Amino acid sequence: MPGLKKAQAWRVLMKINKQKILSELEKLTRTQKILAQILILSAICAGAWFFYLNPALEKMGRLNNEVESLEDDIARFSLLALKLPALEKEYEDRKKELILARTLLPEDASALERLLASFERLGNEKGVFFLLFQPGSEELNQYYASRQVQLRLQGRFHDLMGYFDELSRLDRLVSISSLRLTPQQHDQPGNLTAETVLSVYRSLADHEQEDSQ
Repeated sequence: MPGLKKAQAWRVLMKINKQKILSELEKLTRTQKILAQILILSAICAGAWFFYLNPALEKMGRLNNEVESLEDDIARFSLLALKLPALEKEYEDRKKELILARTLLPEDASALERLLASFERLGNEKGVFFLLFQPGSEELNQYYASRQVQLRLQGRFHDLMGYFDELSRLDRLVSISSLRLTPQQHDQPGNLTAETVLSVYRSLADHEQEDSQ
């Protein structure tokens, strides 16, 4: 069988080569044998480094970097966890302030018109006579709109002060500026003319906020 003959020939050749190598080694001096052993060990170590140690060290370095990165993440998230109660409290406080601010502002233009109408109704209830009631144009800001209203009123001092007191007690944000009182000495003694500017505000609808940005 050809295959069997080739295998037998290969074993014979290996045996001859082995014997030849051993005989050549026997001819070496002791120093040469030591050097040969060192070279063989170096080759074995180089192979071990290339196939085993180097990949292991690379993996260890990669894992070390990943561990350091995870430690940084843990430290950062731990700090955030410590700040979380304070952040939640601040969020709740700001939310309450926002709700309060919204209750002070009419929600739309029609609500603002009703607020302006209430100014006249309060004046009539307090016995104040309106000489001028002139709302200005609306000014849009980022989160709210404002309007100024010029007023010229006539009435007794007590009635005028009662009217302004009622305005200050409204559950809406209304500011009064540049109040000037002038006595009526000729036509109606005891009466005063009051000139002032009121500023009223309303919150913007969502689409109005988008347009203003």
